[in-house]
Amino acid sequence: MTRTASQQRPPTVPRRRAGLRWSLASVALVIVVATLFDFGSATVAEYRLSRTIRAAAGFQTDPEVTIAGFPFVTAARDGRYRRVSIAVPNVGVGDGRVAQLEAELHDVHLPAGTHLVSADTPLHVAVIDARVRLAQKDFGRLLGIVDVQVHTPVPGNVAGAGGPADGLVKSATGVILTGEIPLPTPTDPRRTVTVSVSCDFSAVNNAVSVRATRIYTGPEDHATAHLLPGDIPRVLAAFTKTLPPMRLPFGLTATGAEGENADVVLLGSARDTTVTPAAFYRVGP
Repeated sequence: MTRTASQQRPPTVPRRRAGLRWSLASVALVIVVATLFDFGSATVAEYRLSRTIRAAAGFQTDPEVTIAGFPFVTAARDGRYRRVSIAVPNVGVGDGRVAQLEAELHDVHLPAGTHLVSADTPLHVAVIDARVRLAQKDFGRLLGIVDVQVHTPVPGNVAGAGGPADGLVKSATGVILTGEIPLPTPTDPRRTVTVSVSCDFSAVNNAVSVRATRIYTGPEDHATAHLLPGDIPRVLAAFTKTLPPMRLPFGLTATGAEGENADVVLLGSARDTTVTPAAFYRVGP
């Protein structure tokens, strides 16, 4: 019986395809292993920095630390990180109130050969952005209006009041505060009014300064109050206050304050400076 040409040809094509599949699988495996190793190295470095900051500052919980940049191993070898973010929730800021401490370090340079930092490792940083973030509940208690609601309006003509659907909305002016305040009269000594005001925020001696500028009447969500003659100055005075001073991370001096959605944030910034993890914060007086 005579074989056809296809029967006589050796099976080189299937073998080549199988070899190609094995090669691709090997490359994929190498990429996965390298990625896992890089991720693991970054996780170890973040955990080490978190524990170092916690021990130095006396925090009750581990700070949340994120070291940005991929591949991490290359950044660690070069001693240069694009960004390091640190956040510590529920830190006491006095009078039984708590805040979240935050810091973002941009373009961080470590000493040569340093991979895992210690408490005294010098970090040269191009820019540090530091924040003390107050949730509206704690802000209201410091302000003396316990039920206060904070609304940061969306800029321009976009409808909304700084809710989650609007993303992160920031403003130092025109922030809407709504709350119930006492406005007694001779005939009604227990009179209270729920009212909305427009406020400007600033920083004064490392403290959030709140200045109510006018009664707010819209278009954002607000409370409509029946005010008597002479009530407006009393309302604005009730919402105007400088809160107790608060320490920013790394001892930075406050440069401003703003509303961010429903939070109130004290801000500080520094450029071209050197800090250590131990200097992040110190709990207590």
